[in-house]
Amino acid sequence: MSQTNHMQLSPFQWVSRTSPSVSEIADIAGEISRSMDGLGLPAERLAGRRIAVTVGSRGIAGLKDIVRTLCQWLRGHGAQPFVVPAMGSHGGATAEGQRGILEEYGVRPDYIGAKVLASMDTVEIGKTDAGIRVFMDRLAWESDGVLVMNRVKPHTNFRGKIESGRLKMIAVGLGKRDGAEEVHRWAQRYGYESVIRPISQVALASGKILAGVGVVENEFHQICQVQASLPPGLVVQEEALLQTARRLVPRLPFESAQVLIVDELGKNISGTGMDTKVIGRGVETEPGEAPVIQMIYVRDLTMESGGNALGMGYADLIHERLYHKVELQKTYVNARTALNPDGVRLPMSLPSDREALGFALGSVGSPEPARQRLAWVRNTLDLVRVAASEPLAEEAARRGGWTVSERRFLPQFDAEGNLLRPPDDHHEAA
Repeated sequence: MSQTNHMQLSPFQWVSRTSPSVSEIADIAGEISRSMDGLGLPAERLAGRRIAVTVGSRGIAGLKDIVRTLCQWLRGHGAQPFVVPAMGSHGGATAEGQRGILEEYGVRPDYIGAKVLASMDTVEIGKTDAGIRVFMDRLAWESDGVLVMNRVKPHTNFRGKIESGRLKMIAVGLGKRDGAEEVHRWAQRYGYESVIRPISQVALASGKILAGVGVVENEFHQICQVQASLPPGLVVQEEALLQTARRLVPRLPFESAQVLIVDELGKNISGTGMDTKVIGRGVETEPGEAPVIQMIYVRDLTMESGGNALGMGYADLIHERLYHKVELQKTYVNARTALNPDGVRLPMSLPSDREALGFALGSVGSPEPARQRLAWVRNTLDLVRVAASEPLAEEAARRGGWTVSERRFLPQFDAEGNLLRPPDDHHEAA
């Protein structure tokens, strides 16, 4: 019998999505090349030209291969591509930190066939009609053109016709810390979309942006759509891609939970460490968009975050291992840039999973196993398969597109009281 501080746990079952809403693109490299070919870029914009390719701090599916393909396409047309980190203040707001993030993703010169040049220096390239300053990475500005590549998806801090994607990368990511601070400061007054649009328009009007490549992921974290655009059509294309992406965002298949166990949070998973629109915290959500969760317990911080624990403030409890990985300077730089104090509030930390779950269950009224509404996920990006207690599994089974395993298992703990990896579906049930 699995117990937490003498409290019995409900058996869990695996709840899995049956299939993605939109299938994965089988030949990503071919699709990217075809999209770039379709732009009809004039030879004089490419041959012998130094082109900066933007790469952000998110864990986009197949990121290193996408970047490699873009660099190969550019070289095939006579250009001299190089990569610039376009991630605002992430990586501790240092060039070394941002270069390190790309290395963790495999975006390295020996693989992509192009240099990775990182700097925090910026150039003020203009102002919006409202007086908002527009910044661009100096290395990108001094290039002959910038190819902006990013994933298009709903943003964790705001809702609009454009959210996370190429326009935000132009305004925030390419602006480095200077641009990120300017955007967040003015967004507190006017809202993010109302700031990102005019800033990106100034950048697009400068003639420095060569083109933009947007990718969309399905619920299985697979690339399912690729589109490229020249600057004049970028905004309209971005709006259409967001509508597609909004339908494909992974969701938890239940309306409420007493305790959500999250194995890891991190900047590679979400800009807010945990997707706020998945957990229903830190941002206003639409009715039914996210479940109501009483207690969130996070067990670890991803290696790719490099100590940046922005998002821990949305948890109620964390494991001590996460606490000891937090680098406050990096975390606070990100929080100050984003004007987000809530995301860095320090939750209570406990030395083991057993103690944390015992405390969490006690905090929600010590429900008996048959009434426990518990869910266990790897992170808020990987929601194809969720471990759920019996009441939640029964609710998920009534939803279309989800299947529930017949076998049940009881969470097991090691000698230190930490959770062991749950058995796969083909293992014998506990």
